[in-house]
Formats: sequence, structure tokens, C-alpha cells
Amino acid sequence: MSELRFDPVRGSWVIIASERSRRPSDFKSPPYQGKGEINCPFCPGNEKGTPPEVFAFRARGSRPDTPG
Repeated sequence: MSELRFDPVRGSWVIIASERSRRPSDFKSPPYQGKGEINCPFCPGNEKGTPPEVFAFRARGSRPDTPG
């Protein structure tokens, strides 16, 4: 339920809508889609859009310029 309160700084009446704070879905992040954009060189799977790596710490047997 909304309230009407007097704001002494502005010298006017303001409406306080306390029920608006009860909407958690307004601040939810969208669900993760799993894949990045096609043209984004920083998204997983688009390593071919970036320059070759100079140095990397990686697991044994993994190839250069691959995910991970």
C-alpha cells in the first residue's frame, strides 16, 4: 500500500510505494545461454579470432590456441 509523506527538504508531498521493493524478479540476471556471441573473440570457442598465444600454462597434451 502506498503512503503519502511530506518531504521537508523539497517542501512537497511524495508517494512512498513500499510494495515495489517486493519484486525480486526485477533484479534477476537472465539465464545463462551457454554459448557466447559469434563475433566475440573473448567468448569460448572463438579463439581463432584472436592472435596466437605467446605463452600459456596448460594441461599436458592440450594444443595451443584451444579452449581451456
